[in-house]
Amino acid sequence: MAGKKKLSSGDKFKYSKNESFENLETVQKLALNKKGKDDEINPDISIFLKAEELKGKLCGLYSEKDKPSATVNFMGSVIINDEELRLNVGEDTDTDFNNDTIT
Repeated sequence: MAGKKKLSSGDKFKYSKNESFENLETVQKLALNKKGKDDEINPDISIFLKAEELKGKLCGLYSEKDKPSATVNFMGSVIINDEELRLNVGEDTDTDFNNDTIT
């Protein structure tokens, strides 16, 4: 990588998603056209797949917000007319929530 200069602390680093995507496409082409012994084409599939994964992440295909999350509602005991009502539903958990009361 001759000819590249180091950035000083005052310089702004500019790099776009498009540049990154284009670089990853170049890496994929190089991986598919990699030559082995006797100048035979010997593609490096692992590098190709890694670049494909990075391109997908760059485009937001593997974002965390798309993962479904389970919502769990928990209700401790309730006091009505000075009488504590404890609901016994589901499995008991080892949390401090079991001792909470709502008045």
